[in-house]
Amino acid sequence: MTDSTGADVFLSPAPLDRDALRAEVSDPAAGAILLFEGTVRDHSEGVSGVVALEYEAQASMAGKIIAAIIGETAREIPVRKIAVRHRLGRVELGDPTIIIAVSASHRDEAYRASRRVIDRIKHEAPIWKREILKDGTSGWSKGCTAHSAEEARESHNEN
Repeated sequence: MTDSTGADVFLSPAPLDRDALRAEVSDPAAGAILLFEGTVRDHSEGVSGVVALEYEAQASMAGKIIAAIIGETAREIPVRKIAVRHRLGRVELGDPTIIIAVSASHRDEAYRASRRVIDRIKHEAPIWKREILKDGTSGWSKGCTAHSAEEARESHNEN
């Protein structure tokens, strides 16, 4: 779906189609097209035996936040197009939970934009994940700790 700003955002229980997403960001002026896929792995910090993830979201708010992230990133980094797809519901081991596609004139811009988009989505979008374990138990993920670790490093470096 495309929102009123032209940002492409989609949250759905349907499997993600990387080829369709790549085609959406294709541009004859692009010298780089980058696809980032976040996938379900068999562990997370302090947890092993993960077999699936279940995602829940406040979809309308998450869509607005992701659209704003895409818009801000496109204003700050010269890209051609950015598209994001995020799964909701159960996602099995190895399957993509999010795909971010970026086209840009040069690879550096594509990499920087993709990294900024994924980092901000993880910290700002109201999307929650439950880890489903081999033994049938589950628990909500503690979330991304990279942001707080980065702030601690910056604070330490300033002192």
